[in-house]
Amino acid sequence: MMNPYDEAHLFVAATRILFHQKQASPPIEDVCAMLGISDEAGHSISRKLEKIGIIEIYKDPFSVRVGVGNHLEIENISKEAKPENSLASELEQFMAKKKNMDKKVETIQAELEAKKQSMFADLEKQLKKKMSE
Repeated sequence: MMNPYDEAHLFVAATRILFHQKQASPPIEDVCAMLGISDEAGHSISRKLEKIGIIEIYKDPFSVRVGVGNHLEIENISKEAKPENSLASELEQFMAKKKNMDKKVETIQAELEAKKQSMFADLEKQLKKKMSE
C-alpha cells in the first residue's frame, strides 16, 4: 500500500506529463491508465487531492478532467500510510452494520409471525365459540 504523500506526487506527475503531451487537461481515465490503477481508485484519489487543493477537477457532461492546482500542498500530506482508512476496515464496518440490520429484520419478522399466530388463534377461538352457540 502506498502512502498518501507518494500517491499525491505520482498523481500530480502523471497529470503534468499528460498535460504536456496533449496540451490540455487530461481525462482522469488517462491518468489512471498511466498509473496502472482502476478508475474508481483514481476518482477516490482525485477527490482527496481536490479537497486539499492540490488538483483541480473540471467536469463536463462527457468527461472529468484534472489539472494541477497548488502542488506545494503535497508537502503537508503525511508520509505514513493510514490503515484505518483502508478499504478492508471500511468493509468490516459495513459488514458489522449489515449484521445489525439483519438481526433487526429477523426480530421484526419473528414479532410479526408471533402476532400472526396470535391473531389466528384468536380467530379460531371466536369461530369455535360461534360454532358452539
